[in-house]
Amino acid sequence: MSALLFRRMYGATFKPGTRKLLSTAAPPRTWRPFFTASAIAGFSAAAYTIGSIYPPSALTILFPRTAPGPLDPATPESKAYTESLEQTLQTLPLLERLRKQEDADDWYESRPYLNYPEERRVNSLTGGALKGPGKLALYPLVRSKKDETESVIFVHVGRGLCGHDGIIHGGLLATLLDETLARTVSLSLIHSMSCLPSMTYRLLRIYQRKLASPRCSP
Repeated sequence: MSALLFRRMYGATFKPGTRKLLSTAAPPRTWRPFFTASAIAGFSAAAYTIGSIYPPSALTILFPRTAPGPLDPATPESKAYTESLEQTLQTLPLLERLRKQEDADDWYESRPYLNYPEERRVNSLTGGALKGPGKLALYPLVRSKKDETESVIFVHVGRGLCGHDGIIHGGLLATLLDETLARTVSLSLIHSMSCLPSMTYRLLRIYQRKLASPRCSP
């Protein structure tokens, strides 16, 4: 009687005189292999998609994406591209924030090379030879304090100025830093020498980092 009750309650058979419990219930079906395979497939698909959209830096260096060469400056496409870049520059969050800060009246803006004489531009590296779509497409935008103690300079560097494909040439970055710091130093000398140590420090800090070029545009 007790063995029959045990079997009905637990689905197992207990043989008197033995210590073995013999199960008569069917083994439960498991979906674990299916779920495991599905999880691996889903993770792989997600990783591939994310990696395609945001490729890791190391892979980008080893296998850079191809991009079109610089546009001909005389074409309508070149003019439209430059105008689009200028619009993007004027709406950069950092620039808009600087223009709206409390001490905005203590700053002024300028565009170096914008009014540069043509006879001098043709023999200028950054103002002439490197000017154009895919290179230095825009005139730099300089936002400086009126006492010349601080400057924020916006420069667009195109894909046509790479050393290793996809990475802006380090020598060009050094040239741009040299010119921008020289401008700040020259003007600040009129007021004081106090900004020189901090500018040297920033030059060393910035130059330690690589600068990736635009991937899909000139």
